[in-house]
Amino acid sequence: MFAIGSMMLIAGFFFAYVFIRQHPEVDIWSVLFYGGFFVAVISVLLCLILYNIVTRPLSMLTEGMNKLSMGDMEQRIHIASKDEIGLLAGSFNSMAGELKEYKEKMENWTESLEGEVRKKTTEIVRAQEQLINAEKLASLGRMAAGVAHELNSPLTGIVTFAHLMIKRTPHENTQDIEDLKVIIDQAERCSRIVRGLLGFSRKTASEKSKVDMNVLLESTLSMVRNQAKFHNIAFETDLDKSLPEVTADPNQIQQVFLNLLINSADAMEERGRVIIASRRIKDNGGNFIELEFTDNGPGIAEDMLGKIFEPFFTTKPVGKGTGLGLSVSYGIIKKHGGQIFSKSEPSKGASFFIRLPVEEGD
Repeated sequence: MFAIGSMMLIAGFFFAYVFIRQHPEVDIWSVLFYGGFFVAVISVLLCLILYNIVTRPLSMLTEGMNKLSMGDMEQRIHIASKDEIGLLAGSFNSMAGELKEYKEKMENWTESLEGEVRKKTTEIVRAQEQLINAEKLASLGRMAAGVAHELNSPLTGIVTFAHLMIKRTPHENTQDIEDLKVIIDQAERCSRIVRGLLGFSRKTASEKSKVDMNVLLESTLSMVRNQAKFHNIAFETDLDKSLPEVTADPNQIQQVFLNLLINSADAMEERGRVIIASRRIKDNGGNFIELEFTDNGPGIAEDMLGKIFEPFFTTKPVGKGTGLGLSVSYGIIKKHGGQIFSKSEPSKGASFFIRLPVEEGD
C-alpha cells in the first residue's frame, strides 16, 4: 500500500508540473498545496479500499491455510464478496469441509481396521488353541486305544463273576442280589464310558436312536440319587412334557449329564441344590431342545469360562479331576450337531446349557 501511495503522490506532482507549464499565471505553491492535499486524500481512500478488498481477505486466506495445515479442520473463512477472492474463500471452505470428512472417514476406517485386526488375532489365537486341543485329543485317542483293552478285560470279568454270584446266591438274600446287580450296572456303565471315550477320540459312529430327553434325565437322576456323593443335594426339575424326541446316542448323552452333575456336586462340595430344566427353543431359524443344569455353587470365574471345555483343564485339586469330563462332553454334543455352553457369575452358581437339534416334522 505504501508503494501505491508513493506512485499516486509522484503522479500528482507530475500532473501539477504539467498544469503549471501550461498555465504560468497560476501560483505554483497553491497548485502544489491543493494538488498534494488532493493526492493524499485519494491515496488514503485507495489504500483503505485495497486493504478491505485485497489485503485483508488475502491475510485471512493465509491464516486459514496455516491453521488448516496444522490440523484445524474446523477453520473457515467468512468473506461475503462475490469477486474472485470471495470465490477463492468459498473454494477454501469447501476444501476444508472435504478434508474434515476425509479425515473422519480415515479415522473410522482405521478404527474399523484395528477392530478387524483384533478380531482376526483372536480368531488366530483360538485356532491355535483348537489345534493344540486337537493334538491333545489325538494323544488321548492313542492313549485310550492302548488302555481300552486293559480296562475292558477286568470289567468283563467283574460282570461275569457277578452274574455267577447271583446264580449261587439264595433267593432269600435279596439285599446281596441287589448289591450284585448294582455292581453289574456300574461295571457295564464303566465299560460304556470307556467305549464312548474311545469312540469320541477316534470319531467312530455312535449308536443313535430316537430319544426322549426327559426320560433320559429322569433315568440319570434315579442313578445318582442313591450315590453318597449326592445324598445332600436337592434336585429340582422343570421339564417340558411336550418335548419332542431327538436322534441321539443315549449312552453318550447320559455320560454328558453325569459329567455335569458330578461337576456340580464337586463345585458345591456335595451339598446344595441343582435345578434341571428342559424346553424347546428357536435359534437362528433352527429348532432345538435346550437342557439346563443350574447349581448354587461358587460359580466360575470369568477368565476361566473360555477354558473349561479345553482338554485337561480343571480347577479341582490335584488328583481330584482329570480335566477330561467337559471336553469329552463338548465333543459328544458337537458330534450330535448341538451346542454346549456355560453362563456363570462368581458366588451365584453356574448354569450349563445343552442344545440338540430337532428334526423337521418333529
